[in-house]
Amino acid sequence: MMTLPAIALPVRDGLPSLHLPVLASTAACGFPSPAEDFFREEDRLDLNAKLVPNPPATFLVQADCGGSMADFGIHDGDLLVVDRSISPRPGHTVVALWEGGFVCKKLYIRNNCMVLASGSGYPSIIVPEDVELEIWGVVRSSITQHL
Repeated sequence: MMTLPAIALPVRDGLPSLHLPVLASTAACGFPSPAEDFFREEDRLDLNAKLVPNPPATFLVQADCGGSMADFGIHDGDLLVVDRSISPRPGHTVVALWEGGFVCKKLYIRNNCMVLASGSGYPSIIVPEDVELEIWGVVRSSITQHL
């Protein structure tokens, strides 16, 4: 089995809980609406449990996609949470080993061939039937930092 590339970080068991407060209302993306109570003590979210439900099968990798996955909400520098325990299905975003390098693409099946699709304006990778593609995991989340 290959070792993970230097940009991938394994997620370890025994992560401490990280319960953060969640606003009691939603944040409007149009015009704001008045909020009754901003925070309620019972509305707390553990990010580790939400983002990493299966730590032994999860790793992180930084996206380097040059804009090819922006249509799917993945941008350069995003931190991808990848779960190896999920069986990849058509429509999933996957991290795969292709021609000696890792790629993040949408997985589809067309004419009995696997297709690794990018966003509009970027070519897809059509995997020949006689080539075995190694899918390392399904992307559960993409974390974008806006600072």
